Amino acid sequence: MLNRLLNSGKFWLKIIFFGLLASFLMFVSLYASVYHFLSAERIHQFAQESLGQTERSIRFDKSITRNLLPRPTITLKNLIISRPHTTDAAIHIKEMKIGLAWQSLWADSPVIEKWVVSGADATLQRTQDGKWSLQDIWQQQSRNVNLNRLIIENSTLRLRLINGEYLIEQFGLNAKAPDSGTREFSVSGNFNHSKIPVSWKGSGLLETATNGWKIPKFHLSAEGRLNDETIKIIADSALAWQPKQSSLQANNLALRADSSYQDFHLTAQVPRLTFNTDHVFVDTFNSAFTAGSEASQWSGSLKLDKGNLLNGEASLEGFKLNANHRTAQWQTNLSVSGPLVWQKTDGLKSDAIHITTMQDTVNRSPRPRYISLLDGSFSLTDFRHWQGKFNGYFDRQPAALSLKYSNEAGEVPLLEAGLALQKLSLAPYWEDLEAQSGNIYPEFLNDDSLPDIEAQVKIDSMNFPGLQLENVETLISANRQHIAFTNFKAGLYGGQTEGGISMANTTPISYHLQQNAQGVQIRPLLQDLFGFHSFSGTGDAVIDLTSKGQDRRSLLQLLDGTLSLNVSDGAWHGIDMNNILQSGNIKKDTENNLQTPFHRFSLHSVIEKGVSHHVNTELLSDSVRVISSGFTNLEKQELSEELLIYNARNPDSRPVPLKIKGSVHNPSITLDYGQLTDGLSTPQEKQKALEETFREQWNWLIPRRK
Repeated sequence: MLNRLLNSGKFWLKIIFFGLLASFLMFVSLYASVYHFLSAERIHQFAQESLGQTERSIRFDKSITRNLLPRPTITLKNLIISRPHTTDAAIHIKEMKIGLAWQSLWADSPVIEKWVVSGADATLQRTQDGKWSLQDIWQQQSRNVNLNRLIIENSTLRLRLINGEYLIEQFGLNAKAPDSGTREFSVSGNFNHSKIPVSWKGSGLLETATNGWKIPKFHLSAEGRLNDETIKIIADSALAWQPKQSSLQANNLALRADSSYQDFHLTAQVPRLTFNTDHVFVDTFNSAFTAGSEASQWSGSLKLDKGNLLNGEASLEGFKLNANHRTAQWQTNLSVSGPLVWQKTDGLKSDAIHITTMQDTVNRSPRPRYISLLDGSFSLTDFRHWQGKFNGYFDRQPAALSLKYSNEAGEVPLLEAGLALQKLSLAPYWEDLEAQSGNIYPEFLNDDSLPDIEAQVKIDSMNFPGLQLENVETLISANRQHIAFTNFKAGLYGGQTEGGISMANTTPISYHLQQNAQGVQIRPLLQDLFGFHSFSGTGDAVIDLTSKGQDRRSLLQLLDGTLSLNVSDGAWHGIDMNNILQSGNIKKDTENNLQTPFHRFSLHSVIEKGVSHHVNTELLSDSVRVISSGFTNLEKQELSEELLIYNARNPDSRPVPLKIKGSVHNPSITLDYGQLTDGLSTPQEKQKALEETFREQWNWLIPRRK
């Protein structure tokens, strides 16, 4: 009977029919259950209950897609969560899929198997009471719902902070189902900034608890570009979040940053970093960095202690920056330390900044310079306005420095400075200045971003190789076009000088020297200006010279201007006028022993293209009076002079005419026979004229006996 029944086709047909019918009825029943459980009203009710007392509303499109397989799933379109007390959107989600576990249909605690959020758009900012705009949502106690997988994709988050708005696009989050109390997750996004676009991603293991969550190991990597240079950042830390306190804490943060710009590398360690609703705290920040190339290497460290950001005010109990720059010739060290305070209204300030610097040679005999030890204050209202005042030592000499920077709209930025030094020696820097040769105009002034510079300088003593200035005072104005030393005053060559010096950034460089010197030693002055050392004594000089060139020779070739001298109690070196008057014997001064002492010497010279012309230059001593006219080629160091030597005791006597020609250092000195014997025809007449002239001068030179 049973075998007959099993072999019956009608029997199996009935079984299949009733099986399909049962499956259909079950499917209809399940669909009805799903439709009932996931009706628009219940979904809206569940969603609104999840917002609790936030005073927000939630809405979405009426068309809801429901699927049974592989799990009961609903799809919501254009879901909007409003701002409190308004219908304006705080969060807009283009599409949301919620897949439930089957047991959710009859269990009290729903289980979300997979939750997918696509195209979310949200803004996170600080409110007037100091809280975050979405803080009430994540602090809300939701109903007992179990979530397995959460996926956020192609979303946008706007962060509006104190210093601007930051846009994160292509934001994504993939949180897997929990396993043994931990949940593996990954997060990614693009930080779009006009100057620094960055793409980033992170991963870790999330552990949840009743009072928050923690991530024992969180890894973050980011890559970006700045001015066509690559930037890569890697960070590892342990994170902990407490929603009631709105507190995020990062422990044992290890940071590494690398950039192709100057081959920059940085490593940092932060034992503890805490973010609260209105408070950011860093216990200690330690970092080390390197940059540069083999020819120019940078290295250093930065340490921050007890950093706080609270109620729009940031403070550092202390910071210390150590930096080292090394080239083939020099090694430079810089250290800056002190406390810092930042306020939104007043900017950045420090009342106790400490600065030290030093530069020394590499692989050569030590020659330290730029040795500074300064203490002072600094304030930065904004990047357009800052100032500082410092006192201490520069190159082991007392110094005071003040700085003030301003960049007003529509005006050229200006850096004002005041510098006072007790003593400055340029000997350690002279080799570099000489090596610049024709490129003496400071290279840093050619930077388009550099402000105009105005510096009031006062130096008690200033030493050059072979030259010393005392009580130097001047106003230095400098920019890309020119450098000017106005109101220049100094003790120079034993006297005082004042005037101006300017330099124009032309090709070649142009110079203008205006000086009024009084009571100076004339010989070193003429030696430094023209390489001319034939006159000594003390006197006054009025100088107005212009030129352009790359070296001393080219400067002398193009020299123009005027020079006036009034010298007292000096000597004309290289010639003995008394000997000429006494004997008519003109000796060449091969040992620079001959000289003509004088009481007064006056000269006014007009210089054109390096040639100095003068007329009626006068020298006066007890025994002689000399009138001279001629010229000197300053570049070739050659002269041509015509002199008339008068007997000072007998002004009516006939003068002795001389000609001086040739090298300034070893000239040819001859009697001007042509002028002395002018109008005489026979040799006897000319010889007699010479004898009478010298006899007449000799008689007056011999002291009269009583």
